[in-house]
Amino acid sequence: MDKENFLFAEGDDMLSRMGIQPIFESLGTQLIPGFYANGHPGGLIERAAFDYILERFLAGVKQNLSELDGIYLYLHGASKVMDLSEGSAEFVILREIRKLVGAYLPIAVVMDPHGNVTEELVAMTNLVTCYRHSPHTDIQATFDKTATLFCGILQDRTRVIQPVCRKLPIIVGGERSVSSDEPVRSINQKLDELEQDQRILCASFHVGYVRHDSDRLGCGVTVVPSDQRYRDYAQEKVDELADFILRRRYQFHYHGNYGELDQVFAEVENRTEKPIFITDSGDNCGAGSDGYSTVILRNLLEAYPDWRKPTLIGGIIDEKATSELEHLTLGDVVQFKLGKDLDERSKAVSLEGTIVSRGVVSQDYQETPEMGLLVGVKLKDYPITVLVQRESVSFTELTQFKWANVPVEDYEVIVVKQGYISPDFDAYGAYCVMALTDGPTQQTTEKLTFKQIQRPMFPYDEVDYEYLPKLNGGFE
Repeated sequence: MDKENFLFAEGDDMLSRMGIQPIFESLGTQLIPGFYANGHPGGLIERAAFDYILERFLAGVKQNLSELDGIYLYLHGASKVMDLSEGSAEFVILREIRKLVGAYLPIAVVMDPHGNVTEELVAMTNLVTCYRHSPHTDIQATFDKTATLFCGILQDRTRVIQPVCRKLPIIVGGERSVSSDEPVRSINQKLDELEQDQRILCASFHVGYVRHDSDRLGCGVTVVPSDQRYRDYAQEKVDELADFILRRRYQFHYHGNYGELDQVFAEVENRTEKPIFITDSGDNCGAGSDGYSTVILRNLLEAYPDWRKPTLIGGIIDEKATSELEHLTLGDVVQFKLGKDLDERSKAVSLEGTIVSRGVVSQDYQETPEMGLLVGVKLKDYPITVLVQRESVSFTELTQFKWANVPVEDYEVIVVKQGYISPDFDAYGAYCVMALTDGPTQQTTEKLTFKQIQRPMFPYDEVDYEYLPKLNGGFE
């Protein structure tokens, strides 16, 4: 991820993108916009890009230091920066801001549950939250909740608010921690119950991120007391939550339908319902992959020459191929190579077909269409259309196909670069299945290799806790 892969915003544009202004204004709190940098997950961040973003963050704080009563930060939690000794972008951002504002200015941080929270990071905050649900259907609700709680902290500075955090010796991928299923459903119920206690402001379960080696890996729980008087009580509740989760470690399991790629295709070929969604889980752009994999496309072309189902593959990231197709028009016949050829999974394949669509991968790119460009190519002699993209952005919503100018209703099988299926596609699809493909977002956590993690760490080591019965698709 370089600077060119980020979308930037400032001023009123930034505030509208953040989606928090109505809550703050309704509670009499004036917002001063800092800097907005949104990079869709696409691998490690180049050091120069991070330095630019950090500089802009800190410049905003310095410029407005005399006016600030608090700082609200929206940080994913899993940003790893190349050549940064601390690794974590979020940790360095918080540390450098704390240097400017001192130890006591209130700071609130909203995170994705797939961010890596640590005791060290939480100690630099006064309020930390993350979404409850995966898929993330409660993002705006979490923003609203956090903004409301933070305004309460700002309006009563006599209260000392210090969150409590505990790391857990468990590494779990997102596809084994879907919130509509166990054990996360029960964990969230415990969090909801805890937040009914007036001594507790909020509580969160941080699933964590597993795609790069780091000593920050592992699940975590945070509890924020409503006052310093209740911090010991919050510590008790953190320990109770940790025990509750650890006992359920074997219950983290794949949600919905899943299987190896050959198994998935054999099943889909014989199913009559439509449409069918297949997720290429090993190349999930939303979880940090690059989107370069051509494995599913090549498998279809090589192993299923008689494939008859109209199929859409959305999409394959190849900047060079996108540039070659960029200046062609609808109806043009084209021959080109698709695939970065960096490794076996991104192996190039020679294609011939017709340009049938062009657009952008999401609404975010309506002002920068050259950045979000994608081109649809209907292959010759196959009922397959491939979307060739410039930016590593997953399709997760039906509206994206409208921005891409792709009539999704024309297809019986739709392949997307996701892990667990998004709610929009789950509701639209007659059948959805996750293919356990290899790649940067390999879902079989047991196959991943780490050198820097805490040990013992489940599932690589047994940990000394009782456990509840295993669930299908869980850890062996």
